[in-house]
Amino acid sequence: SSGINAEYGGKKKKKDEEEEVDEKPSEEWASGVVFKKCKEMMRPVRKTLRMLENPDTGLDKEDQLRQTKEYLLTIGQQIEKTCEGRQEEWITEWTENLWVFVSQFTPIGPNKLKKLYEKALKQNSDGNSKSSKKRKR
Repeated sequence: SSGINAEYGGKKKKKDEEEEVDEKPSEEWASGVVFKKCKEMMRPVRKTLRMLENPDTGLDKEDQLRQTKEYLLTIGQQIEKTCEGRQEEWITEWTENLWVFVSQFTPIGPNKLKKLYEKALKQNSDGNSKSSKKRKR
């Protein structure tokens, strides 16, 4: 999937690197076209992103964890909604880009965030398998 990444000056072997290392994107990424597109796509959940960035420290660990899961569910569902009806290659690339964008709001890296979202989704659907098995990679 060198498509959009290559167009915006991305590295071609980016995909392999990101599976190995789960780290924050470069400044170059954050100031670029991809960032602006992500920002636009995630506009409906910007309040949730801010809450993820500044969690309620007055809560105990368990409540903080529960709240973070709720935020990730909201954010992840927005990412899935954004991908509806798109081609598989687009979905793969932009799901990755959007989770990288979300990782800007938390010390957690994009791959781990996605895994946490998928885990929360599984726990949340406990039996009513509505959309939990839809887009499994």
